[in-house]
Amino acid sequence: MNQRRHWLRSLGLMIGGGVLGGAASGLRAESEGEWKRETLVIDVAVLGHTNYDNEGGAANLHSDYANRVPGKTHEGYLQSDLRGSMFYFEGLVYPGGTIPDPSPDDPDGVIWDFPVEPMGTFFDRGWVTITHKSTGPYKARPDPHLLSHADYYLGGVVSEDNLTPTDMIATVGLENGTPPNDVVTRAVVGGTGRFASVSGQVVQRRIGRNNTPLRGLDLPFGKEPPSPNYRLTFELLVRA
Repeated sequence: MNQRRHWLRSLGLMIGGGVLGGAASGLRAESEGEWKRETLVIDVAVLGHTNYDNEGGAANLHSDYANRVPGKTHEGYLQSDLRGSMFYFEGLVYPGGTIPDPSPDDPDGVIWDFPVEPMGTFFDRGWVTITHKSTGPYKARPDPHLLSHADYYLGGVVSEDNLTPTDMIATVGLENGTPPNDVVTRAVVGGTGRFASVSGQVVQRRIGRNNTPLRGLDLPFGKEPPSPNYRLTFELLVRA
């Protein structure tokens, strides 16, 4: 057994020194000569009317969940375990700084009088992580709201004539709903075009709302509030 372990260790060292070592050296040289760090800032406006929630995957819906009362949150919502529910929405991408910060006196203010046309489209989809149940092995977790994958297309608005714009950045991680000044950090996991080999992270901050109606699992019946806007600051490692 000891001889076998010694042989495996020796084989690993030979492979690592000969093959993997050479590849690692190449990556180091490439990172020094062909890669650069880049900061990218974009603003995004969620189009709330595109939102689609599928509650079928929820771990447990309280028996009163479906009984909705005008002006109030779902009956049973605060007793439900919504983990596993799926969601989907779209939005528009603008150059960073396009969307003005809301007034400190009205951080939830509606802002949609942007001076420029959108430069792209983003798509976000994933799973709700909310559970209000405290029984069993899981503790109640009303926040963060979502675990998602988002794609930010920066080469133009997605349309019939522009199905897959170049220069897309893909991110994954948690989101936290729409509180004012809400901040989350997500991973950059790849992309296309100029960002084909990108890595890094993005910090997402909520900046006011726009005037598209937001649909969602926990919204009061008959009440669709304005949708959120965000500013995204990417810290990227990209090819030079």
